[in-house]
Amino acid sequence: MAHLQELLIKLEPVLLLIVGVAFLKSGAARRLPALGTYFLVRGSTLLVLDGVLWGGMPSWGTVRYAIYFYGYWLNYIVMAVTIFFVVQEVFKRVMEPAPGLRRLGLVAFRWVSIVSVVISVGAVALPQGTKDAALFYLCQLGPHFMRCVSIMELCLLAFLALSIHTLGRSFRSRLFGIGLGFGLQAAADLIASAMLSKYPAMNSPVNGFLQIMTTLVLVTWMVYFLVPEPSAERSMIVLPPTSAMARWNALARGIGQTPEVAVAAQPSGFFLQDIEGVVDRVLAKNPIVVGH
Repeated sequence: MAHLQELLIKLEPVLLLIVGVAFLKSGAARRLPALGTYFLVRGSTLLVLDGVLWGGMPSWGTVRYAIYFYGYWLNYIVMAVTIFFVVQEVFKRVMEPAPGLRRLGLVAFRWVSIVSVVISVGAVALPQGTKDAALFYLCQLGPHFMRCVSIMELCLLAFLALSIHTLGRSFRSRLFGIGLGFGLQAAADLIASAMLSKYPAMNSPVNGFLQIMTTLVLVTWMVYFLVPEPSAERSMIVLPPTSAMARWNALARGIGQTPEVAVAAQPSGFFLQDIEGVVDRVLAKNPIVVGH
């Protein structure tokens, strides 16, 4: 397992480079700029951290360890923030046929994110009496942020799996492939974080499993970006008016809008006077002839 893990770690930058090139050649960068930022940040930090880990000289081992340690955890937080924007971007693109539901979903999405950040910061905000309090906060904030983002990734994948056909797309859509990759990575991260306390070693089976899942995610994205996407997946989707999603979208568009209240015309007189006037006009047009 240790040799396989080491091989996959060295293979990860190559796979990520192939995914990035395929992403650019597919033309998806124009529609998904946040995902392009994610690939750029992940690729650059991966090269830097691998260079520090594998290419350092023995004479500066302590400095190399400090650079790798702080760089790893800072990158952990940055990646969590970047993934948050990617999840939001994929949701916005998928929900283009239903702008009303998309607006409500984004509002709920942002409120949940704010609450998650508050809970994450509050969980590690207790005062620390040790001199390494800054290290403690850094090591705790990263996993807390990533857990919150992982839950959002799993929710996005579940939503796509249940609603992708209702929204006029299929499992061959690149949007679904992106959500699938992030969902698999999130599931692997949550499983690994729950088991790392039992297997803390670097070459443990948990880290090997996590690296295998990372490779699987990169291969999944590679296939989705290299295989041409059907033209129907790139065209504008119009929901049928009779579909349940269209009806819910119509209701959602009305939420928060100021209703137009029609002002009734003021009556010219009392009700009985109006009735009397109508009767007079009818009798004038149709006079009653009294027989002798």
